Amino acid sequence: MNKHPHPTLLARFGRGRLQRHRSREVVRHLLTDCDDCRRVTSHLLPTAEASARLEEESISPSIDPSIDKTGGTPGDMPALEYGPAFERSWREVKRLQITLAAERSEAFELLRELLIQSFERQWESVTDASRQHTWAFCDLLLDTAREWGFQEPGRALELSRLGVEVAQRLDGAVYGEARVHDLVARAWAGLGNAQRIRSDFPAAEKSFARAERLLKSGTGDPVEKAQVLLLKASLRGNQQRFREAFLLLDRVMSLGHRCDDSHLCGKALIMRGFLLGLANDPEAAIRHLTEGLQKVDPAADPRLVIVAQHNLTLYLAEGGRYCEAVRLLESARPLYYQIGDQMSLLRLRWLEGKIASALGHFTEAEEFLRGVQKELIERELGYDAALLSLDLATIYARQGRSAEMRRLAEEMLPIFKSQDIHREAIAALFVFQKAAEMERVTLGLIRDVTGYLKESRATWSLRSSESR
Repeated sequence: MNKHPHPTLLARFGRGRLQRHRSREVVRHLLTDCDDCRRVTSHLLPTAEASARLEEESISPSIDPSIDKTGGTPGDMPALEYGPAFERSWREVKRLQITLAAERSEAFELLRELLIQSFERQWESVTDASRQHTWAFCDLLLDTAREWGFQEPGRALELSRLGVEVAQRLDGAVYGEARVHDLVARAWAGLGNAQRIRSDFPAAEKSFARAERLLKSGTGDPVEKAQVLLLKASLRGNQQRFREAFLLLDRVMSLGHRCDDSHLCGKALIMRGFLLGLANDPEAAIRHLTEGLQKVDPAADPRLVIVAQHNLTLYLAEGGRYCEAVRLLESARPLYYQIGDQMSLLRLRWLEGKIASALGHFTEAEEFLRGVQKELIERELGYDAALLSLDLATIYARQGRSAEMRRLAEEMLPIFKSQDIHREAIAALFVFQKAAEMERVTLGLIRDVTGYLKESRATWSLRSSESR
């Protein structure tokens, strides 16, 4: 969200009346330190004192005079006393609404205070400060962690850990034990996803196991369950355990049909399309991504749409359908900039470089890829940096540029030191490096090393998981 949110939107945000995707847009904008919107927000959001006055002034709902206190109608035989029970239920719902309104009035400022601190101080803060042990603050923290996953994976991991800590400290007597279990499950799944992004698959495995155990004692909300299953399917795809991933997505589709939720079904189809691409079935991937895009609501989750369009463009290009890929990329470009996070823009430049390379525009392709490679190394995303370096190697091999190939091999030293690169992957990159030094790199060798990197990443994650 590059423009200032409308004041009405900010007011609805403060009252908790926005859909989750719109709330995330507002949060992303407010986290940019927009002073104007902070002033507007402080004016529009209800204060804790105002919420307390509302609670004092709240009155019972009016009771239909045709229904007496015994739950029957005039002249009927006495029945069970449903009226008082309904009135007590209404009061409890009203109390919870007022509690959440008061929490929302403080949650954003508490988050701002937290984010400017060091991680060590943040940890002390969430473990000591009871003001932060609220549903609204936890929900906002989890959404913020998710957003950082698209920008700074290391930061997302830190915030996800904080989110788990806060969720586990929520009071079940205030919010309901089952609802708290749902939120703690969501927090553990978010942590598992952050660990997946950082290629720590064994840790992610444990986090998802915790999330699923917690869901069993939750409310049974099918949407909460589906969100956990979608994230776990993504982990299974990275591990190349595609059969298990597709079974998880079948369960998500079933939950979507049960809830008559077309958007949820679309998310499952998009995830299946992405995984089919990883499984080297680009044509099936294209079909599922196209069908999924037709089902999802673009306004409900613009980031999902851009991820789907990105992968669809990639598979079209890899399948040699360059004209279609270029048209789709151009139509999607404004959405990349609307989303605006650095990782999305990095992926855009990487994709532009791959397409330019395939079309023989080598100078343009090298410029795109060089810039992306530097940023991936700085973010300690070793696997991505290695794969992109092999895309650069493809350009040099096709042009017979041996000197640049040797220099590229020398520049890969920081990749070897990345935390998410394991021994087998280093061995594959070492083979490439030695071949470059001896001027024996071929397109076939680059394809083999690329394929091995993708396969060994999954194999290593499985072996590490079994040994823990």
